This record gives sequence, C-alpha cells and structure tokens, in this order.
Amino acid sequence: MVLTAPRLSARTVRRRARLAALFLRRERLPRLIALEALILVCGAVAIFFAEHGAEGATIGSIGEAFWFSVVTMTTVGYGDYTPHTALGRVIGVVIMVGGFSLLSIITATIASILVAQRIQEGRGLETIRLRDHVLVCGWNHDAERVLEGLLTGPNKDVAVVLVNELPEETAKETLARHSERELHYVHGDPASELTLERANVAHARAAVVLADTSRGDESAADDRTTLVTLALKSVRADINVTVEVLDLKSEAHLRRAGADHIVISGEFNGFLLSSAAIAPGVAQVVRSLLSFGAAEIHRQSIPPEYVGHSFGELLAALRQRNGFLALAVVTEEKGLSLQDLLTDDLSLVDAFIRQQFSEAGREFLRFEEGGIRVQINPEDSYLIGPTDSVIGVPGRS
Repeated sequence: MVLTAPRLSARTVRRRARLAALFLRRERLPRLIALEALILVCGAVAIFFAEHGAEGATIGSIGEAFWFSVVTMTTVGYGDYTPHTALGRVIGVVIMVGGFSLLSIITATIASILVAQRIQEGRGLETIRLRDHVLVCGWNHDAERVLEGLLTGPNKDVAVVLVNELPEETAKETLARHSERELHYVHGDPASELTLERANVAHARAAVVLADTSRGDESAADDRTTLVTLALKSVRADINVTVEVLDLKSEAHLRRAGADHIVISGEFNGFLLSSAAIAPGVAQVVRSLLSFGAAEIHRQSIPPEYVGHSFGELLAALRQRNGFLALAVVTEEKGLSLQDLLTDDLSLVDAFIRQQFSEAGREFLRFEEGGIRVQINPEDSYLIGPTDSVIGVPGRS
C-alpha cells in the first residue's frame, strides 16, 4: 500500500503561510536573518580586501568573495576559493563560526515554530483565520454523518471547524479520517464567547449546533444547545444557526434564543416505522432521498431566464437539461427591517432607535429576520420568483 500526502487547498496554504509569518516575527527571526546577512556581506567585503592583490590569491573579485562567504557559512566548503593571507584566514574562521552558529539557530527556530504550530492545531488551540466556513458545535454519535454531509458532494470545498471539548486523541482521530478535507478543530466550550472568537465566528457562513451528549448527560443536552445558540447570536447576531434538539419541548426555547432552523432528533422515526409496516417501499424511498449518494436531495438555483415563467416550464427544462427532478420550490423571504417600521421624519425617538440598532450591528428585528417558505409539488401555473430556488433529485449520470 502506498501512502500519499493529503493535498492541501490554496486556502490552507495561505492560512499556514500567514501563521508562519506571525510566528517568525514573534520569535525575532527577521533580526537573526538580518544579522546573518550582515555577517555574509561584511565577511565577503573583508575577505575581498584582505585577499585582493595578494600573491597566489584565488579570490580576486567581490563576486568570488561572496561565493566564498556563502560556502563557508553553510560549511559546504567546495575548496574552489581559499584565503592565502593570514588576515584572510582569520576572517574565514569568523565567517565559518559566526555564520554557521547563526544559521543553526535560524533553522532550529523555524523547525520549532513548525512543530509548535502542528501541536497547536492538533490540540485545537489555534485561532482560526478562515472565512465563509461552517462551525459544528458540540459532538454526539451523529456528528460523523453531519461531517460527511458537509464535506462531500456539492459542498466538498467548504471549510468546517469543529468546536467542542473532545479528548485530544479523539479529535486527532477525527481530523485524520478527514485529512484530505478542509477540516479544523478548536478545543473549548462552544457556549463560551472566547472559544467562538477563536473559531472566527465573525466570518463564518453558518453554524450547526449538535445535541452534545459527549459529556454523558443527555437530559441536559438541549439546555447546552440553548446556551450555545445564545452565545452564537450574542457574538454574531446574523449568523445562520441550525440546531439539533432531543426533546420537542425545547423547540420553543430555541426559537426564543434565535435559532434559525431546528431539527428534532428522531422526528421521523414514527413515520418510517409505520410506513415500513403498512406501505412497503415508502421507507426505502425516504431513506434513499435522505442518504448521501446519487439519489440525495439537492437544492439548485433557478436559471435567471426562468424567473417569471411557470413551474411547469421550469420542471420540463431542468428535466431535459440534466435530468434534475424538481420536487419543491423554496422561497426565501426578507424579514421586516427597522426602516419599514420607522417614519420618514427626523424625530428624536426614531433617531435614537436607529442609533441603538446601528451600535448593535442589526438591521432586522429579532423575530422578523425573514423566513423560508416551502411549496412541495406546486401547481404547474405557479410563477417563479426572483428569490425562489428548487429542491429535488439530480439526474443519474
């Protein structure tokens, strides 16, 4: 079996380069490099004046002097140029000892920085510099399936950051299993604002909050989910938060906490069990649609030229173009903004309200941030709007 190194994305390379530059500056490496360059230049100039014009000297130009300094400093010692004067040999010793010592310190510093960075990454102690990534907060037995959905298929290029308090070995195993994907880890309590800031929640695309059962107390999992949701919304009010709950009674609390989408664990178990018993085939179809694979349900944007046309025309066009079978239309409605409620005059009350919302970084009211309206199998005469998209099953290639 041949082991190949995982391929790093351009984003990962840029991020590691930025981190390396930061560490280099912190370890004062630029000063060491500048001192090394100073020894190189001064040594080359000194050896040139010491050897220039001497009887039997092989170093007759400044270029040859620089070459001698480089090979001496790196202990290569080709022997093509050697000093013949006593002063030149003394300068050569200084170049050799001083230059090699500094070079050893520089290489050791770089190696320690790289090792420290890898240790930080493995322990989840680094600060994430990504943008447009997805946070997965908490951990349970379904977390691997969530990662599979985020890191495969049409979303395989998305960067995912795990935020939890898993043991170090468990976290390393998870990262190793997805070493070819853009997966990162931040160790800490996702209900802590400091931990979320290390995960760079300010520039995240969305967050998924799992019902965290890693602590062994399932009864308190929904309470933890509510705390994490509140922390996410307090740090970044407009982030899209999808949460998993174990108890249906917790849904109302999470709505008040600001959760945008709520998935109830085991919500469809009753339907699948009863369908398998009295309507064979229904459960298999549903499982195929909800599983990762060729028949997985996808969301697809609508070509601009079909906006204003009927759903029947769009259905036929997508089916003919790539075999996509549209099952539903999703409409994203913009919420009620503050401007919609305030008057057009310049009253002190309106000005004060605008100032408070501006300082809070909010544009929409807490419970009026818009929503998603889904129409399953709409009428053929339904007119496609500019904010519509379709959900369906892609054609088999």
